[in-house]
Amino acid sequence: MAERAQGQGSTTGQDPRVSAVVACVDDAGRVLIVKQTAGPFAGAWLLPGGNVEGNERLEDAARRELFEETGYRARDLRPVALYEVRSAPAGRFHFLVHLFRAGPLDGTPQAEAGSELRWAPPGEIDPHPNLAVALVDLGLIERDREALVRDLVATGTEMRRLF
Repeated sequence: MAERAQGQGSTTGQDPRVSAVVACVDDAGRVLIVKQTAGPFAGAWLLPGGNVEGNERLEDAARRELFEETGYRARDLRPVALYEVRSAPAGRFHFLVHLFRAGPLDGTPQAEAGSELRWAPPGEIDPHPNLAVALVDLGLIERDREALVRDLVATGTEMRRLF
């Protein structure tokens, strides 16, 4: 779920990188996902998003990343959750991932270079574990929390919801 943000995260002993991801759900209930091109989750389908730059506001970063990765612009964003995501064992990546839910979208779908995007019914996605966590927290799928934790551990990831 922490898309490109998780490609170049800080290592243990440094502050975590801050990222923003955006859940877009259309009128048919499908969710917008993008194929990761880099980082520890390269090849996985996750929510669009990435690192917050410099003095950039969280919402501005979420909007920018959504546009860069999909060609869409969100009219409004609503905060849903904040996660701490780190590698297990520690040392490869460490992020604070802000999950937003988008309102209506404008634009023409266009994946960024080397990536793909698609609208998929949440129940038909075989989600990467951190996408599954977000889909559960968004109320789009149901999953056993203990199973989610086991699936995350199997990918070398710890993910803890902070709010």
